[in-house]
Amino acid sequence: MKKNENKIRVLIDTDADFDDYMAMLYLLKHPDINVCGITVTGTGDVHLTPGVNNVSNMLTLLNDRDTLNIPVARGAKAPMIYSNTFPGDARNAADLHYEAPFPAQNPIAPLDDAQVFLRDYFINSDTPTTLLCIGGGSNWGRLFDTAKSDPELRAALDKNLEHIVMMGGNLLPEFVTPGAEGNIQPTLQPNPYYTNKVAEWNIFVDVRGAQEIFAGGIPITLVALNATSQVPITTDFVAQLAKINNPIANFLTEVLESSTIKGGIGAYLDFWDPLAACVITNPELITTQSFSIRVEQELDEENDKSGMIIVDEKNGYSVNVALTANANAVYSTFLEVIAS
Repeated sequence: MKKNENKIRVLIDTDADFDDYMAMLYLLKHPDINVCGITVTGTGDVHLTPGVNNVSNMLTLLNDRDTLNIPVARGAKAPMIYSNTFPGDARNAADLHYEAPFPAQNPIAPLDDAQVFLRDYFINSDTPTTLLCIGGGSNWGRLFDTAKSDPELRAALDKNLEHIVMMGGNLLPEFVTPGAEGNIQPTLQPNPYYTNKVAEWNIFVDVRGAQEIFAGGIPITLVALNATSQVPITTDFVAQLAKINNPIANFLTEVLESSTIKGGIGAYLDFWDPLAACVITNPELITTQSFSIRVEQELDEENDKSGMIIVDEKNGYSVNVALTANANAVYSTFLEVIAS
């Protein structure tokens, strides 16, 4: 793969789940990508403090001084609305980075405030940047909300935030064929503690944050469950990853073979966040369709539909939604970069 001097500048927003590591390390390894900063949210899978430390220490896998200096910033402590949360056992596993060791502790201290970092980044930037949003909407929903009363920030976002690629959401069968059902209850079986049957986790954990991003006026590609369900994480993929045998591949293999993840390989785990990362470099991997969508905001604990993506021509926001993906091409694209 030839090195491109005109690299794509990328900011990553993450909740440091297992598939976030796949996505982040793909972009960090890619010769045509310049990762300019990583913001961590505590409202998704990982708790905030271990998540920030884990992402910072993950950078040591690249064995590169410049990579260690990529800003890692502490983000949201709570959703913008409600208190929907991932299952506790999943969060504990993420806190422990799935017991896969990092080579070292990053000597560069993380930044204390993601909102300050992001505002300064865009106001002082003169180069278009792409956002990979794989941690829900809490950090960036706040930024877009702040921009409503901060003209300098709003102007900077309009000028320098070129594109958002966001993993999240699902378009139900009532809106598109083939449709994708929500993944809240399947994750929580056999004893679901939420009644929600229609939402996807990244949107569900902060429905207002996601809505603020959709309403932010920046071009968005939403990598929805409709597309990610077509790219399962298979035992064959994990075997190919293990054969690469370099520090990044070995770390990812340990994560995927950890006790809390391995049972889902070939069963219910898909290429969620890494598909979104691959779309930044290879948009031809997916097909998209433009919809006018909004996020259901109302919480109803007896029949909850909060986080549901609704096609609404009158009150929605234009978003390109990924509906299909080429699985074999995704696997080969990802593995080629990790092996490089």
